[in-house]
Amino acid sequence: MKSSRLLSMLLMLQGVERKSARELAEALEVSERTVYRDVDALSASGVPIYAERGAQGGICIAEGYRKALTQFGEDEIRALFISGSNPLIDLGLGIERERALQKLSGALSDVQRKAVQKTRGRIHLDQRRWNQAEQPQELLSVLRRAVWEDARVLLRYRDRESKITERTVDPFGLVAKAGIWYLVARSGDELRTFRAERIIDVTPLAQTFERPADFDLDSYWKEWISAVEESGKRFPVVLSVPAAFLDESGRYWETQLLAPRPENGEGTVEVRIVFPASDAAVHQLLFWGSRVKLIEPLELGAELAARAKELLAHYSAKKEDPA
Repeated sequence: MKSSRLLSMLLMLQGVERKSARELAEALEVSERTVYRDVDALSASGVPIYAERGAQGGICIAEGYRKALTQFGEDEIRALFISGSNPLIDLGLGIERERALQKLSGALSDVQRKAVQKTRGRIHLDQRRWNQAEQPQELLSVLRRAVWEDARVLLRYRDRESKITERTVDPFGLVAKAGIWYLVARSGDELRTFRAERIIDVTPLAQTFERPADFDLDSYWKEWISAVEESGKRFPVVLSVPAAFLDESGRYWETQLLAPRPENGEGTVEVRIVFPASDAAVHQLLFWGSRVKLIEPLELGAELAARAKELLAHYSAKKEDPA
């Protein structure tokens, strides 16, 4: 697209005093005549770009305009180029992001490019949890376009009770939290939040909707998160955990060490783990089994023992069943 080519030309000219029309044509994969036409188009739009004649001539932009990117500090460069998994990949924008960073990198000075290389080799961000399910990238790409175009969609959704429903919604925005995507949409007269991995299918409709002028995605999300956290029950459990098991036990839940971690990695440590509800604590402790020891609340031990007896009786009966 011409607009993309014009932006690429500007970025290539940011870090140098001038480039020849031939260099620009080769980099942009167009003819020199097209380069000169693009220069005229940029100049007509108000960009201080011009061509200098002579052996040392070329295409250049005014120094004050050219300094915009070269004045980035090293920390600002690092903030842009830290490597890692990016939620934009789930939306189908991973390639575009890399292209944008490459264009920016080409406009940086040699010193700044060295800072980029150093940053990418020393810091990596992984925003996904352990064993996290893959996000539905194809559906997220469809939803991303619908959000940008204010296009109504037909949603097939499986709720937490595995009930499947179909509904027509107005997609207002997409939010990624800890690597998990959510759709914020208007369903009927109310705003709803849908977990993307529970969406079975999305069908764009030949209808658009009018977004409320006062809707702000950041504000909505903060209010929604606060409401969820306030409504959720917090169920703290104190456990004795082997030092070697601390990392695994604290991987998914809020965990507080009640004693220092042994330097030799041996022995046990008392920890407080906060579960969202007692059922979640029971399920997790049954899974951990004898690897941890319950300290409090003591009444939870009776619940664990009862559940364990039920399981033992259930599977013992299955084993003795001649069928």
